[in-house]
Amino acid sequence: MRKRVKRKKRKRIIIGLVLITLATMGFACVGVFANSSGIMNSSIAALGNNVSDEDTRVVKVRDGGKTIDQAMLTPIKKYFETTFEATADLKTTDITDLFSDPSSENAQINQSALNYIINLRLNQSNDLKMTNYECGITISKINNNAGEIEVVVTEDHTVNFVFIPDVDSSSSGIKHTFYLKKVGNSYVITEHYKDEDSFTMIQEAVEAGTGDPEAVADQLLSESLANVEELSSEKKAYNSGAAESQEAGVDNKYDAAAAVKYAMAWVDPEKVIRNENKYSAYDEYGGNCNNYISQCLFAGGIPMDYIGDVDTQWKWYGETVDLDETDSGRSPAWTGVEEFYTYASENTGYGLAAIVDDNVFSGSAGDILQYGQDDEWLHSVIITKVITDSNGNMLDYLINSNTTDRINYPASAYGYSDLRLIKIEGWNEN
Repeated sequence: MRKRVKRKKRKRIIIGLVLITLATMGFACVGVFANSSGIMNSSIAALGNNVSDEDTRVVKVRDGGKTIDQAMLTPIKKYFETTFEATADLKTTDITDLFSDPSSENAQINQSALNYIINLRLNQSNDLKMTNYECGITISKINNNAGEIEVVVTEDHTVNFVFIPDVDSSSSGIKHTFYLKKVGNSYVITEHYKDEDSFTMIQEAVEAGTGDPEAVADQLLSESLANVEELSSEKKAYNSGAAESQEAGVDNKYDAAAAVKYAMAWVDPEKVIRNENKYSAYDEYGGNCNNYISQCLFAGGIPMDYIGDVDTQWKWYGETVDLDETDSGRSPAWTGVEEFYTYASENTGYGLAAIVDDNVFSGSAGDILQYGQDDEWLHSVIITKVITDSNGNMLDYLINSNTTDRINYPASAYGYSDLRLIKIEGWNEN
């Protein structure tokens, strides 16, 4: 059987996102509704409803947030309108004139992050332009410090991508921090920060001294396009039938439908929700993504496993790390991206049975994808649907995730460019 070719390791130039993954902690996931009408592979025509029956592109302020002066809101709303329009059309647009100093490092980071995501999406095989979008912004904090205004905004959005126009793809919980200064009767942006993959990758690399924003973004894009090319070849091999899929014999099959149903229940298109009645949330410790996918697998019938050493335990009975072979505490594999992959790779006997070296595009609803960049694996998501064309060729996955919460979001639209698949087969009793 064909095993996935291991990719060559590239020189590490771009500094990845903050990765809080300690051997004794297992936190990793850096930074997405509704009806689970079955989980069979779906053709484009069978999915979802449009944001609107007509083309709609709008940025609106959500009710329920803090009240903000209209003059302060104006430059913030302009930022969202300009960047969303550019991303929708995948058209490079100068946004530095939205800043008080267009030549500042922060303005250039914002420009470079926008250019990066536009160019990455332009090089994907699917058309990732948008027909519609509705962006909601909620003002969550306003501070006035000696004339500098800090405004914290939470973004949600629902969009329709061109290649899947009938699918509503949603994101929520994206944090933005704007700094404003008053000029006459108006306000202007001095700095803006965004807690999302491509922006944070570029910002951290610049702060680490690896280059100016444009050079960092160019290097990141070069690495990402190499990943896109490799994944494209892998998809072609899968669609041509040249890649053989593997199966594992298991005592008990995975209930993928139940896992996807849970995945749909614990995301929302406008606000962040967490199942904290049963589990802790780890958004403040590097991300909640793997905690979320572990909960989904547990809902799908995969039992917690406290048998074995640190690499072969997968459990959550409480928040404190506990590596004893008892039904207490939690193991790093429950919350950590790399740790979960190690568990899926190495566990034998009781517990999860998974395949980790198959073709990336051979997955099904309920399986797990992990995203990486610059040889680090940073984010776990669950597949909700497989998108195929009219000839049955695999086009893309739709995924759900936490940290930035996403619902039915195309896997190819992420700022992270590398992918690996964890196929969940079921679990064994002995």
